[in-house]
Amino acid sequence: MPQSLMNNQFGAEDGLKKYSCLLCRQRKIKCDRHNPCSNCVKSEKQCSFVPPVRGKRKRTKPHREGLHAKLKRYEDLLRSYGAKIEPSDDFDNSNSETTSQPDIDIEEDGETRSSTQSDPFGIEGTKPKLITKEGTSRYFESALWSSLGDPQHPETTAIDDMDEINAHESALFFEPDHDPRSESLESLHPPFEVVEKLKDIYVDRVDPLIKILHIPTFWTALTNGLQHLQNIPRSLEAAIFAFYLSAITTMNEQECQSSFGIEASLAHSRYRIATRQALENARLLSTSSPMTLQAYSLFMMCVRTTYRCDTLYILSGMAVRLARKMGLHRDGTSLGLSPFETEIRRRLWWHVVHVDFRVADVLGIKPSLDLSSGDAKIPLNIQDEDLHPDMISLPSESCGITSITLCLIRCEIMEFLRKFSTSSPGDVRWELLYSSAFTLAKKDSAITQIEDYWEKKYLRYCDPCNSLHILVSIVTRSSICKMKLFTRDLRQFVNCSVQVPDSERNVLFENAVKLLEYGNMMKGGSHGLDKYKWQLGTSYIWNTMLCVLIEARHRKTGPEMGKFWELIGIVFSHYPKVLEQPSGGVYTALGKWTLDVWEGYVEATKEKGLPEPSTPGYIHALRRGRKVATEASVRSKDMITSRPGTRGSFSYDRFQPQRYEGGFDFGQFETYEFPDLHSFETDPSEWIQWEQLVTEQSGFI
Repeated sequence: MPQSLMNNQFGAEDGLKKYSCLLCRQRKIKCDRHNPCSNCVKSEKQCSFVPPVRGKRKRTKPHREGLHAKLKRYEDLLRSYGAKIEPSDDFDNSNSETTSQPDIDIEEDGETRSSTQSDPFGIEGTKPKLITKEGTSRYFESALWSSLGDPQHPETTAIDDMDEINAHESALFFEPDHDPRSESLESLHPPFEVVEKLKDIYVDRVDPLIKILHIPTFWTALTNGLQHLQNIPRSLEAAIFAFYLSAITTMNEQECQSSFGIEASLAHSRYRIATRQALENARLLSTSSPMTLQAYSLFMMCVRTTYRCDTLYILSGMAVRLARKMGLHRDGTSLGLSPFETEIRRRLWWHVVHVDFRVADVLGIKPSLDLSSGDAKIPLNIQDEDLHPDMISLPSESCGITSITLCLIRCEIMEFLRKFSTSSPGDVRWELLYSSAFTLAKKDSAITQIEDYWEKKYLRYCDPCNSLHILVSIVTRSSICKMKLFTRDLRQFVNCSVQVPDSERNVLFENAVKLLEYGNMMKGGSHGLDKYKWQLGTSYIWNTMLCVLIEARHRKTGPEMGKFWELIGIVFSHYPKVLEQPSGGVYTALGKWTLDVWEGYVEATKEKGLPEPSTPGYIHALRRGRKVATEASVRSKDMITSRPGTRGSFSYDRFQPQRYEGGFDFGQFETYEFPDLHSFETDPSEWIQWEQLVTEQSGFI
């Protein structure tokens, strides 16, 4: 550009400086740019023209690494681990970076919200990668691993490459068995005709309760594996022995004698040890095989009566982490999997979720937050025959009750409870139902909705001649009763000035009685329900018993009390240890409280001038048991007085049981006086101590 044009453009004139003098700049006044300027002449100051210097602008953000520099650093890192990186033909000299903006979702009403609110676990923003190889499944969601074409993660290598030191690391996570001897797994496979019988038993008694094996494909793999025992995959071997163990767990003495020629307890112990060994051989802790996880899940359900609850809690946590490592928490549709594999993975993930939820519930602990950090959908209500590996799309759901219906009900219960969580999506507990964050009317409305949903989806198709249909009906109706009990749980009124309305007490008492009736139906084994008793726990029975005894103490008399005392007698008939000399804290406490409520009932009947009720036989049995316990306490007076605690207190320190390798010794409870039922309405710590007793003495479920 010519100089003259530059001078005209910037307003420069001959003899004038291009910038103001130093003094005018400091005083921030206009300078005529003559040398000296008029302002300096008037003020008799020395005029000096010093070129202005612009200060260096400070960087507001740290320097960001360029895209290519970052990529080169990653490639060098991978090369240091032996990865082969092929040079790319694409090249771009641009090092410009753009600042990433947070993802914003636009709602229909025009308001904006951050994607972290709609997707708190970052599921939608990740770019996961699932590597499947020879029956294994490894899930990657970190930016480095998921961006690679075919990552070779250390855990995708063959299990034979593991060193001998880590070969039996899985054994650390199993409780030791009493029989240290190990047999050859190959010799423990029963004859094929027995295996076929075990299949029929598994399909009839286990599969509807633990829906994680696809029977048609598993049976094909099992029969092929038995023909080539020398080359059977470790994961399949573990699944086969878990299959044996599951069927044996449900068999009675006669069935075990005819099939194996040994007692049921010995058969269960033998195949429990064999399944453990098979899981160790399959490298459980480092496995990426969903089939190994299926075997492990079956194993946990079969040892629920021999392992302690806190041990099962740790084992279930391990199953959750293994499932996440395999990507089971992500729905197969988002990972590009086939419809068949998608549905099988859903079944396994939701089973793992339910086990962790159930164990945490018994222990009074929140379930793992990992359970809500995925998007795996609830499985479909379809039969195994509707699924096959070559299918290109999933079939429509069946109307009515199928072999997976019970598992779906469990999933739907967890989804129902999740709606009442106010802290985090992973907080799924029954206790949420007596939270004050929701009104009783809203809780009842939600219960009515899920009751109607189950009625339309399952119960209207119930066939009273089908034992599975009867079981589904009992489970759904028991769940509704349990929901109504928790919404009116007496613990929320402890130390509260608000009295429980009689109308709510009536609802509580009626549903607690119904829950006991459903439990009696299951324990009685009528209508073909006997085959499902192996998965029936006792913790809900004892909690319900405490509830009805507290309510019966308030009622004392009434038209429903005669039926109530008959019901209590049926419950105790299924648990005769309660009637014998007390051998556990729960049995001792329930026996004492039952006698107290009965005596109050008889006294109230006399006061009203009614005929004195005849004493049931179980009341006489309870009195005899307490008499024996009292005599024993007198004989051991010196030992009793040396124990800490004050008579009549329910403090946990007073009756802290002694720990032994086989579990807890509840014998010392026989000599203690448990608190009155009224204390449960005034002292919240009594509920905590009671739940600890139930947890230690009851089974897993």
